[in-house]
Amino acid sequence: MILLGLQPFLCYNLIMSVLTAVGILLLSMLVLAVLQLVPGIFLLFSHFTRGKYSRVHANDLNIFFIIGVETAMVLVFLSLYAILCCSPAVTFIIDSDIFIWVMAGISLALSLISFIFYFRSGRGTELFISRRMAKGIKHKITITKTRSDAFVLGLVSIVPELIFTLPLILLSAIEIMRLNINCPERACLIILFAVAAIFPLLLIHGFSANGHTLAEFTRFRFKNKPFFRFWLSFSYFLIAILIILGVLL
Repeated sequence: MILLGLQPFLCYNLIMSVLTAVGILLLSMLVLAVLQLVPGIFLLFSHFTRGKYSRVHANDLNIFFIIGVETAMVLVFLSLYAILCCSPAVTFIIDSDIFIWVMAGISLALSLISFIFYFRSGRGTELFISRRMAKGIKHKITITKTRSDAFVLGLVSIVPELIFTLPLILLSAIEIMRLNINCPERACLIILFAVAAIFPLLLIHGFSANGHTLAEFTRFRFKNKPFFRFWLSFSYFLIAILIILGVLL
């Protein structure tokens, strides 16, 4: 009788835990889709390649840049996922309330940081990276000639933004690991998460191949700068709330 009485409560907790995990995953993917550093590098790279090389070669370089970004995201995600799955000590740590509250605090901190520091002050769309690093990226773009160069450029372009993406990747890996689903479903979620990071690049590449100019995308980024700032900050805040709800449920 006691078990029958607890059954609705257990079902409610199970449903809420699943919804919390799915919410964190969706918000993390949406954050990856609106982060601006990699799309900004890709816009510069596309502008350079289309002005210097033939259309076919420029498209090849752009595609290999995108493949490099996707490969980097998958490698980072799988590395964290493997550590979480293979180390009993890590699994014990992530199940502790202290770790969960720390992740909630990191998300709240990123909410504030992304709103204040992600974009530089002023009318442009310059981001948080130093001007020296920005010059280094531009120099790397100008010396990129082959597919392997474009692949490596895409591979390393995610590194400066890891301060914003690494907590999302870690949280998403934890939530996927906790979901009671089979390996094929887990693999689909991991692929979907990684594709979210290159979704803006695919849009830019597809629209530019159909006649849209790169200047249109630059104006779009400038026009929607307040939205990107608000969405990044608000999304990190919502992720923190979902993490806290996961503790309280």
